[in-house]
Amino acid sequence: MSETVEVTVEIPQPEPGLTPEDLVRRARELQSSLRDRQDQTELLTGMPDDTHKAFLEAGFYRTLQPRRFGGYEFSLRTFSRMVTEVARGCPSSGWNLCLAASHSLVVAGRFPEQTQREVFGPSGDFRAPLPVSPTGTAVRTPEGYLVNGRWDYASGVNVSTHFLGGALINDGEGAPPLPGMVLVPSDWQVLDNWGEILGFRGSGSNSVVVENVLVPHGYVSKTHIEAVDVADGPGVGLHGNPMYAGQMASFFNIQLVSILAGVAWAAIDEYQRIITTKKTHTPPFHPRSHEPEHQRNLGLAMGLADAAQRIILSIADDYTGYAARGMQGGEPFSYLDDQSLSVTARQAGQLACQAVERLVPASGSSTLANGERMQRYLRDVATYKSHLNAQYGMWATDYGRSVLGVETP
Repeated sequence: MSETVEVTVEIPQPEPGLTPEDLVRRARELQSSLRDRQDQTELLTGMPDDTHKAFLEAGFYRTLQPRRFGGYEFSLRTFSRMVTEVARGCPSSGWNLCLAASHSLVVAGRFPEQTQREVFGPSGDFRAPLPVSPTGTAVRTPEGYLVNGRWDYASGVNVSTHFLGGALINDGEGAPPLPGMVLVPSDWQVLDNWGEILGFRGSGSNSVVVENVLVPHGYVSKTHIEAVDVADGPGVGLHGNPMYAGQMASFFNIQLVSILAGVAWAAIDEYQRIITTKKTHTPPFHPRSHEPEHQRNLGLAMGLADAAQRIILSIADDYTGYAARGMQGGEPFSYLDDQSLSVTARQAGQLACQAVERLVPASGSSTLANGERMQRYLRDVATYKSHLNAQYGMWATDYGRSVLGVETP
């Protein structure tokens, strides 16, 4: 927190004495119950009410939310650690939580003060997905912006209080519409169209439709995901925290890879259970954990998972550091910085996937049956690898082009 900004708390925190370690510990303590609800979470295609209630009571949704408006304003490192611990218990619940809770940071950094006061108020209860593709439109009128569109994969929408999505902003002045974001506080429709994708079936990634909904002018932000310097944006003067002055792509990757690190640790937990409870196929029969090959698999997978988590925590620290540098008058948090952090995060995501993929074939065919956790974790990492943000080769080409100063074709 910058010492030059005195923050007035307008909405009290539910637990003013809560610490980052308390938050992470609570996530760890929920792992057993989350693991027990994995089947139910997939069947519901979103987290059960008991899980959502536990996350509310634990304060998870307020982790990144500004302290001024009822949040805990903990660091990105704390948020990443908490998400990883939740995903270790249930990857779908981790995805659902992360993508509903994280976007308070986007609102705090890129929307006007009055908008923040309205959407975070009166109790500080705020959650929103953010499908970034500008598949909707926001057309300016004298009364506000008229919003229409459909957004797919709105992860976390099943537990959200607001909808936040990418949109083409038309100010009606004859210029081409530009991509930005629009906040819709009500009257958005959630489609019943999630749960058939291979993995993360309980992530609440339904589609959202908005039809002719009028929102105030301040509920539109003309910033999108690329090359926007928000070092002097609305969130900086209001909150004084560099966390709210960063770029978007690397922030998105911090979210996703924090989840993937949790999936890797979940697979390690399951593999340990398998090799310590099942015996070898041939005599002399003894626990599989006594076999050097299983010991090697476990050690290698733990190294991969640990590397993935350490990398993403380092990126979370650098993200805030780059933003602080720009706030203090130094080199801005640039698009190239954003690309650099993002390509590294994607490599961490691949390491987490490799941990799972190493353990699955060593676990035995029976662990790939429906309802088995190892099968679920394999499906989850396969689904992550199909995500646009996980296409590390494509994004690495883009980064290399920027470093070389070659024009985009």
